Amino acid sequence: MGGPCRIAEPGKPHTRAPPCTDNFQVRKFMFDGREWESVEQCYQAMKFNDRSIQEKLRSIKKKEGDKDSKHGMDVWNEGQRYKSVRKDWDAVKVEMMYRANLAKYMQHRDLQEELLSTGHVEMVGAPSTGWKLKSGATVNWSFWNGRIQMRIREELRPEGEQKQDLVDSLVKEFEEYIYGEGGVQEPLPQMEGPKGTLEADQEEPSKMAG
Repeated sequence: MGGPCRIAEPGKPHTRAPPCTDNFQVRKFMFDGREWESVEQCYQAMKFNDRSIQEKLRSIKKKEGDKDSKHGMDVWNEGQRYKSVRKDWDAVKVEMMYRANLAKYMQHRDLQEELLSTGHVEMVGAPSTGWKLKSGATVNWSFWNGRIQMRIREELRPEGEQKQDLVDSLVKEFEEYIYGEGGVQEPLPQMEGPKGTLEADQEEPSKMAG
């Protein structure tokens, strides 16, 4: 689900992070060789291997006068209509959201600067939906959306300015989640940056930093 993240700053527990941290933000980018309107649209489409379903989702455009949140809910609702999700979706959903966000940032310098302007403060996602893990525990997108933004923020920093311990711990969290839910069983899509394709590992989660 969408909405800007929240900044967990001492004394300001509910400060909104910049609009770039909203998965519903309409800002076009390339992913898997195609153009997408938003991270949410791309994410919902990547749940399915069926190209025709992906294209139905990709065909949903933001209408004149609509807010980004309206477009985000339109693609979210469409994504709930189909049951034929990829067999490893529970394992790769967090990685897929990370990849879609990373592609957006890599193709928009102003969004990189906006994210970096938040400094080193912790971020959590807006209130959102959750799901059960194989262990029986429940996890929520509020947690992972914040983690995704924090990871990308560190990876975007110039060499020497990254908090490498933080990068390493975040990457480990992502990897442990994937393997805890059964691991990657089908090829993951490629990501594209401002100068062409960023070759994505087709079997293992991406490791941009480290």
